[in-house]
Amino acid sequence: LKGCGSSSGHGSRPVERARRRGRPSDVIFVCKEMVRESTVVSCPDLNQPAELPKGEALWPIEEDQRPEVVDTVEEFLEALLFEQHLDRVVVLPNGIELMRQVGGLPEVLCRATRSSRSVRGFLAALGDEAQNLRARLWHYGVKEAETELKRGKGKKAMSETMAILWDQEQAGKVPRDAPLYISELRKLKEGPHPIEPSENVKTATNCDIYDFTPLARKMPLWERSEGGLFLGERGGGSGLHVDQCLWSNVGRNWCGHKLFALWPWEERHTILDEAGKGAVFRMPLTERQEGFLRRAKIIALLRPGDVWVFSGGQPHTAICVGDGINVSAYESFVPANTEALNLLVRSNCRDAHWKDCWMDDEDLDELYEDVVDSLQRSLADQTTEPRLRTRLQECVQAMRENGDSYCRELWAQEDRGQRRRRREEPSPSPDREGAAEGRSGTSPSSSSGQTASSSASTDEGVPLEGCAGGNCVGDLASKAKKARTDVVEPSWC
Repeated sequence: LKGCGSSSGHGSRPVERARRRGRPSDVIFVCKEMVRESTVVSCPDLNQPAELPKGEALWPIEEDQRPEVVDTVEEFLEALLFEQHLDRVVVLPNGIELMRQVGGLPEVLCRATRSSRSVRGFLAALGDEAQNLRARLWHYGVKEAETELKRGKGKKAMSETMAILWDQEQAGKVPRDAPLYISELRKLKEGPHPIEPSENVKTATNCDIYDFTPLARKMPLWERSEGGLFLGERGGGSGLHVDQCLWSNVGRNWCGHKLFALWPWEERHTILDEAGKGAVFRMPLTERQEGFLRRAKIIALLRPGDVWVFSGGQPHTAICVGDGINVSAYESFVPANTEALNLLVRSNCRDAHWKDCWMDDEDLDELYEDVVDSLQRSLADQTTEPRLRTRLQECVQAMRENGDSYCRELWAQEDRGQRRRRREEPSPSPDREGAAEGRSGTSPSSSSGQTASSSASTDEGVPLEGCAGGNCVGDLASKAKKARTDVVEPSWC
């Protein structure tokens, strides 16, 4: 995989990763429709370093902090689609090639990446195309802090955000050598997806993991309509946070290197309370930062070509290392697994979900509508094979028993044959940022079967590593949020 890394370099990796243990081959699920044959397979040369410089400073990684590593697509799909992801990071080396994602980046972004070894160079190389994109832009002029370039209210094209950067550098407000990080880079306006023209999306990618296997369309939830790209350079990344919803994320790393840390479920509140939302772990580390990293459950060095899955419901952070540009993307989803579904319905619950990262209350209700519709649609599909059908039926039961009052009301409506969906009703505030943005997926009646997305709020927060549908919220008082207190607590919680 030219310019994006290849499997040939795995043996000489500076930080080895633990092989997955306890996975008997008879557990692996394979079916003839597991993989689509029509996925984009062109291979761009991104002209970025395939290896880290000698002596590159990295986070310390203990033996028991290493991620699980699988060798085959079948093993990864089993973990991705059918297993729970709490306290885990599962990596498929060279997954970009194995899962036919090498052509996932549009040519205009490939050209800008090939011609640059820095984020500033990438932005300059975008040219007029920046008018058709939007993203959040962060700088790291202070070692342990991240700062977003404020864009004012309303949606702004990437070209406008770039102009703010140049102006602030000229005024001395942003150091010219401060590392930069681009988060949630996507199209400014939605349009037909390159592979599925019936789907109107803003995602900037040509293809996704969602396109690799048709089973993705039968999961309880899969968000790709708002999926964004993340581009960074040494010292830039996503500060400590949890996602706005307790779902899973699958990441793809086309080029560059990235350190990724995930803290245990037991520390879902304490690490954020102590370190603070947005904490950045840039080198050289302080003694305090080293102490926080020693408490991490998993620390992974992600390399060119890697694909990985993890739970966005746990505190996590990422930082780019090495020369050149790191380019990655994420899709948020819920697998066909009852533990994962039980975790999802703990979103916005004080015991499970750190309060400063809750989703807007109405948007969470609409996300639950999407899950109900997706489960009903997949179960009504006669081609859904028996094992998956059983898993989905178990997910329905988990949502009925452990969901909040709105989840239970949705299923009661289904039982009565009375379908009502808030997202399909006229919006009282159509101009609100995020009112349309988070719900641009096709409706359940669409022939594409795409799962609609959740909120894509642009409130003050952190660049969310893995959160495909939106951001942590900084000002709880400004949003319609309330604690979900009527959720049945599962035994594992």
